[in-house]
Amino acid sequence: MGTTSLTIGNEILSTTMHITMKEFRDGLHLATAFLDAQERVHGKAQPSQEGGSRIIQPVVLAKHSNTTALDSGYERIDLSASDVSRPAVYDFAHVVKPVVISMEEELINAGKARVIAMAEMRTKAVANEMRREFVQQLVAGGVPQWQNKWSTLNGADYSTGFLELATQDNLIGGLSKSTYSRAAGVTGWNNQYADGLGSFNANGLSALYDLKVETNAVSSSGPVDIILASKAGFKNLKRALQAGERYMDESKLDGGRMAQFWDGVRIEVEPQMPNAGTITSADPISFYFINSKDVYVMWDPMGYFFLEDFETVSGEYDVRAAKMRCRGQLVAAALGSSGLAFDLEAF
Repeated sequence: MGTTSLTIGNEILSTTMHITMKEFRDGLHLATAFLDAQERVHGKAQPSQEGGSRIIQPVVLAKHSNTTALDSGYERIDLSASDVSRPAVYDFAHVVKPVVISMEEELINAGKARVIAMAEMRTKAVANEMRREFVQQLVAGGVPQWQNKWSTLNGADYSTGFLELATQDNLIGGLSKSTYSRAAGVTGWNNQYADGLGSFNANGLSALYDLKVETNAVSSSGPVDIILASKAGFKNLKRALQAGERYMDESKLDGGRMAQFWDGVRIEVEPQMPNAGTITSADPISFYFINSKDVYVMWDPMGYFFLEDFETVSGEYDVRAAKMRCRGQLVAAALGSSGLAFDLEAF
């Protein structure tokens, strides 16, 4: 009589896949610019908040008190004061992606080595897919099943996106950028922007210099530490600098000088930059300048691409599955220290 017993138990399969996932995740992590920079600043899967449905981030948006000039020393001091912070409130976002193996597949691929190899391949594929979707949602938005919950940097096409073009009226964490605007005397809740006007040759380098100066001018947490570039934007930058590169020592190709660094910050090519949305079809975003100390992902400790154990699915399905979870949220403590350059896709 034939047997349908599992060739390898759930516990062994789960343990093996956790080891695979750890090794694979570490290697893959270095390939994602935003996550890599956040890890350098905050540590892996940090910052984190355990439990709860919301993240509350205090944002300094007001002056505490008024100055009083003293001539004789007997003037009445203005003691009127107000709270300096406002709470930006973000909902945790939560998505899952399963790794599934059917009994029929196990019987066809008889033997522990084959089952483990099949599970390993699928686990890596799911991790890779989840990473791509995560990064796409962060930089461009509009990813099915992610966009309903996860925020995005793309404030041109989405009214809750963090970084906008000239118009600054999005709602971030419940705080209006038009209410707390530069015109209202608030320098930190409107992001910086530079319009390339369709020509990198004419406006590209000056736009990048402008972003560097403007983000530094209002930052209380240090300089930009992440620069993401579209493929076309990066090619145009290289083309603009190419004539001078032959005169430079390769070890000194840095800063606003000659290569893949801009003022000490490595430029990462991001192929999923927004260029097909309602606004970005005409004004594609070519560069993001991000201060990851002010704009970052808050993680659930069990939500950093966390792979659960394999379990046999009860009911009508002859399968076992493990769920991979991604739970956290993109949050902002300030926006003025970050910015974007748009419409620099053509040289």
